[in-house]
Amino acid sequence: MNDKDEFDWKRLLLRKDRPLPKAGCSWAFYIVLILMIVYLIVMFVKYKNQA
Repeated sequence: MNDKDEFDWKRLLLRKDRPLPKAGCSWAFYIVLILMIVYLIVMFVKYKNQA
């Protein structure tokens, strides 16, 4: 039973027909990227003001 579950996970991860976007990145990727950049800028400004 455990071996069968492991094989199913492997097959799921190695499948070639995963639902990936056809071209470019999805809008969620851009939102996460913008949020990360804004977070880094805020942390940098806080650090500069502290020193």
